[in-house]
Amino acid sequence: MGARGPAPKPLALKMLNGSAAHHPERTNPNPAQPAPHPPELPADLSPAARAVWERTLREQAPGIILAAHTDILEVYVEAVVRHKAAVTLLSGSGLLIRGSRGQELVRNPLLAIVHAEADTIRLYARELGLTPSSVSAFSNVRPAVPEDDPMLRLLTPIRSRRRAR
Repeated sequence: MGARGPAPKPLALKMLNGSAAHHPERTNPNPAQPAPHPPELPADLSPAARAVWERTLREQAPGIILAAHTDILEVYVEAVVRHKAAVTLLSGSGLLIRGSRGQELVRNPLLAIVHAEADTIRLYARELGLTPSSVSAFSNVRPAVPEDDPMLRLLTPIRSRRRAR
């Protein structure tokens, strides 16, 4: 039987969301640290997978996906590509298809592929910090915003402006 409860957060996520400072007793003082290099694009990826790879690295929180995570990112990227292909095929054929005898309607087998790939995407996206809930944990990651933007100053709460300095 596996461990119960949520999976432990990586140290980088704890540092970004501030829980390491609030609960130092829960933080490993000597964690294993992979090299802080971004993953290199594998040569054997398809053009569609390359586009997903580049978009994912461009849009993710900096310093979370590292070279040590190359294989996990590759599984995620390939699942996204397979999911899109299965959805395209499914939209052209419909949810129900004729069975082997020709009279009865049966569930399209592509539905199982779509659901399996969606589960894989969800699982690996959570591990890579790409889901909305995992991104919301990054309290210290803020996009670069010009300070002289009057609309932004009006919309930004005073407390978060003080914290950003």
